[in-house]
Amino acid sequence: MRNFLLILFTLFSCVVFAQAPPKIIKGTVFIDSIPTQDVHIINKKLALGAISNENGQFEILAEENNILLISHLNLEYKEITVSEENIKAKNIVVYVDSKTHMLDEVVLERKRGIFETDDDILTNAPIVNAKTLKLPYANVIPKGDKTVKIESGITIGLSGLVNALNGNNKKKKLLKKLKIEDENIANIRKHYTDGFFIRQLKIKEEHINSFLESCVSKGIINLYRKDKVLELTSVLIENSKHSPYLLENEHIRLSQK
Repeated sequence: MRNFLLILFTLFSCVVFAQAPPKIIKGTVFIDSIPTQDVHIINKKLALGAISNENGQFEILAEENNILLISHLNLEYKEITVSEENIKAKNIVVYVDSKTHMLDEVVLERKRGIFETDDDILTNAPIVNAKTLKLPYANVIPKGDKTVKIESGITIGLSGLVNALNGNNKKKKLLKKLKIEDENIANIRKHYTDGFFIRQLKIKEEHINSFLESCVSKGIINLYRKDKVLELTSVLIENSKHSPYLLENEHIRLSQK
């Protein structure tokens, strides 16, 4: 019984010794004698990996006879077998030769447009158009300019109609602008009262609106909207000095008509 237990203990010890855990070994990768960064080191058996630092150094778990796969974009693939000496010294040095990657020949063709078709692909493709789809306008011949008949019976081309509409829109915008301008002029006149224009500026009553219209280009409407009364008053006084609508210039204005 004792002999059996002794044999069993001996076998168990051998198994434990044989299955010793892998050790951490340090290494350095050189490419053409220069320490290289970002080299991948993979232990194929243990499925573990490491990456070298800026000094080409790395650490990885390994056992004796493990195969390390060394790879990098600018390196040839290389396999290194971990020796007993490497395990004892806990160190390994890897030298790899640089490699020039040769690319396959690339033929650049003319860039295709989005509406181009490939004859090899669409040789037997069905023809799709208005006639094959039997659309109601399939046999209609397009003309240079469409025409529209309006209520008065006059026929006008679409291009002319568009231009007419654009002209009407411009007229509407101009009329709207003039209407707003007239409203502001009326408000300015109401704000100062006619007495100010007649007695202070010497503007004839029937010409007050005309005088204000002549001052629009001087920015009086913006000044009024921003409530800058002092600046507005100054502009009105300054422009009244040489205005043709002054009472004393009435004869000059009449002679210019």
